[in-house]
Amino acid sequence: MNNSEIIETNYAKATQGIKSQWLDAVSFEWYNYVVGLPLELKVTYLVVVFHNQIMNGGFHQYFVNGYGQFAEETISALSEIGVKTKRQLLSNALQIVNSDGLPKEDFIINLLNKKISSLFLNDDLAEPLGELDMAYYAEENEDIVQLLSSFLRK
Repeated sequence: MNNSEIIETNYAKATQGIKSQWLDAVSFEWYNYVVGLPLELKVTYLVVVFHNQIMNGGFHQYFVNGYGQFAEETISALSEIGVKTKRQLLSNALQIVNSDGLPKEDFIINLLNKKISSLFLNDDLAEPLGELDMAYYAEENEDIVQLLSSFLRK
């Protein structure tokens, strides 16, 4: 299998148990499902979703679409495959979005309820998150597809 095929196969396995109603609900079912996956499927899901969201609409989109609930786990997944710079960018983004330093569960609930005003009600985060987007796009030394597929081949 080539790199894309191995990633697509693992991503399909990771997502097969996700229920569509979880994606719009304010509950921990989606979160619990993802963090309960076997390591290779969890890493695949978190890394693929993160990379696709950032490439599609940036860090703002990643958080607004609810994937920010997995930010801490995604930071660990990026470490697992050897991604350092993009991992640090996500860590910085999480600190910006969760500037109040809410505990994880409170942050997730506020994120899913769209109650982080700086993210959902005004454009306070557009500039700082936009700067992180530009840094992400400029990073050419970390090939996520190559690093993830190498991890999956171990």
